[in-house]
Amino acid sequence: MGSLLGGVKAGAVASLWFAGSISVFNALVLLSFKSTTISLLSTYSQCSGSGSASQTGSAESCFSTLLFPGVPQYDFLRTAIIAMFFALSIGMYFDYLPGPSYTRKTLLVSLIMLLLMFFLGMYGIVADAGQEILMVSFELVAALLYAVVFARLYRRFTREVEFQSQKPGLMKIMVDRRDLTDRKRTFSTNSTHKVEAVSEGKPFKEWLMSGGVSVENSREAQTTLKIVGDGLLKAA
Repeated sequence: MGSLLGGVKAGAVASLWFAGSISVFNALVLLSFKSTTISLLSTYSQCSGSGSASQTGSAESCFSTLLFPGVPQYDFLRTAIIAMFFALSIGMYFDYLPGPSYTRKTLLVSLIMLLLMFFLGMYGIVADAGQEILMVSFELVAALLYAVVFARLYRRFTREVEFQSQKPGLMKIMVDRRDLTDRKRTFSTNSTHKVEAVSEGKPFKEWLMSGGVSVENSREAQTTLKIVGDGLLKAA
């Protein structure tokens, strides 16, 4: 359980940065090794012609096509989609991810994302093994920074709430129909949720709150929970 909305907000920024940085670096690699790339392109029949970049069928023209729209379509678009998909996954299942901190939880998923990208051959547009090594190395660094950026933004857009029962085994705390008794969970900032104290034997008395949580009616077993900050909600 986690915050899908928090994942969307944090993921939108982190994914655009991740995809954008990889695309820019790929373009720089191609420009830095332009002669090598053009030599490779000239071996293909559709790029074997001579002439400037404006001459269709020339190696220079094919090289220009690699830069645009090649890099934006092949690098930026595909990478952004993959990164956003993982951002949504992190947001939804954040509380189940292993790790003592936001960054370590996100780092694990970002490395899995990177392995998937390599498995799918998403290491940019390259002409030789040297360029491939450069792209793989940069993507590793970019994935680590993606984890840091996402973690900081996700923390900014979410809050942690702990739920406790003063009557263990006799009273449960249901939040949006989920049993969260004696658990800590992540929610979007300024969000509201349906909360209910389900008693098995002893009657419910009141809700006890601390931190950035509040309920609409502290004497009602079924009420609305408002989250504006980290806090504790206890059923008595």
